[in-house]
Order: sequence, then C-alpha cells, then structure tokens
Amino acid sequence: MRRTQLILLLGAAAFAVILFQLPKSVVENEQLQEVTEVENHSMEIPQEVENQINELRRLVEEEENFDKKANFAHSLARRYLDYGAVDSAARYAERIQSWSEQPSELAADIYFTAYERSPGPEQAKEYAQKARGLLQELLDKDPTNYFLKNRLAMTMVVSENPMAGISMLREILAADKNNRQAILNLGLLAIQSGQFERARERFENLVSLNAADHEAKLYLAVSMMEINQQSQARLLLEEILATQDSIPAIKMMANDYLNGL
Repeated sequence: MRRTQLILLLGAAAFAVILFQLPKSVVENEQLQEVTEVENHSMEIPQEVENQINELRRLVEEEENFDKKANFAHSLARRYLDYGAVDSAARYAERIQSWSEQPSELAADIYFTAYERSPGPEQAKEYAQKARGLLQELLDKDPTNYFLKNRLAMTMVVSENPMAGISMLREILAADKNNRQAILNLGLLAIQSGQFERARERFENLVSLNAADHEAKLYLAVSMMEINQQSQARLLLEEILATQDSIPAIKMMANDYLNGL
C-alpha cells in the first residue's frame, strides 16, 4: 500500500516514524545515568562522528557552567539520535534534567526526537510520555508557544486520549490559521488514518501559503495518488524534481513515486 511505502521511504524525515507509531484509531476530521556504550542500532557510526562523541563526552564531564554543560550534552544526544541510538541519547536528557529544578527545553527536545525515531511503539510511547511531561510544564509557562504546543499535541496522539492531541492542533489553528506545523501534522494524521481527501485539503492549503513548500507538495502528491488523481500528482512530483532547492531526501522520494506511476 502506498501509505506504508511513504512511511518506509521517509527515513530522513522524522515525522515518518511518528506516523508508524500512531494508533490507527486516530482520525483527523471535523466531528505521539552516564553513557559509556551505545546500544545496538541499525546505523554504523562513522569514526569522525565517534571522535566528536568522545570529545563531547569529555566536555560534558569537565564543564562546570550549567548552560554550557547542558548544551554539550544536548549536542551529544543529537549525535546519538542521528544514528538511531535513542536510548543513549535519552540518558543525556535524564542528566540534563537532573542538573536543573526547572523543566529543560533541551531535555524535552531529546525525548521528543527519541519518540520520533524509536524503532517500536512501546519505546516510542515511553519517550512520548517523558517528552509530554516536560512540554506541558514548559507550555504552562509559555502558553502561546505553538512550537511546543505542536510537539505536545503529537505526543498526545499516542496516549490513551489521542483526540486530545487532535483538539490541541485545532486550537493552534483557531488562534493561528496558517500555522504550518499544525496544518502539516493534521494532514499527516489524515494520511495515517486513510483520509486522503482530507489530507489533500490540508496540503493544498500549505502549498497555497507557500508554493516553495516541497515537503507539502510531496504529501499532496501522495494524497492525490491515493484518490486516483495521478496526472495532478505527476505534475507535482515533476515540479519537486525540477527545483534546485528541494531537500535531497524529498527529491529521492518524489523520484521514487514518479517512477511508480
């Protein structure tokens, strides 16, 4: 099925992993200790990156200034996340949070990305829950921060109350009707639940707001393919491939879909 193909192809796009974790019942309509070794993972870490990791470990241990120490730990965690070592990264989120009595946006970022990139649903739910707790505290202090609210909403769609996440995304759009991330999230949820007409509407909205949004164009093309609008989808995919500033991963996916038409 093309929806499954989309998820598999979007390895370079973090949201694809979220799609894989979401419960199928979610429907978007009107009515997610010190580290000494890296756990097993599918991507081999190049020696250059290993050297960066070792240097960042040293800096984390030697730095006494909290802000610098936390930033080094966050950078280290991001290196692990880039290569699928989500548990190793999450341990640094724990350390960052242990150094402060206040909720850390850096720790929340690590947990959220670990949730996005977890290989299985149970692990994803664990990190979504940890991210959710910090994001909620951060949002309580800054309720108009839609970046945090979008993330919180996407952790909620893999909770016991997924519709609360959908409602939160709608709240964002009620306050900021052109909020790209909320529109994108709702569109992707529509794809995940098989509501391709609804997804098409969301992505058409994004493309109307920004004709250079190649990610939205790709998802719009996928939605059109699923509702048998092949010729329109082909035009969109060809546009993506003809544009110099498209991200390589997006071009790769567009090319794959075009070859499949």
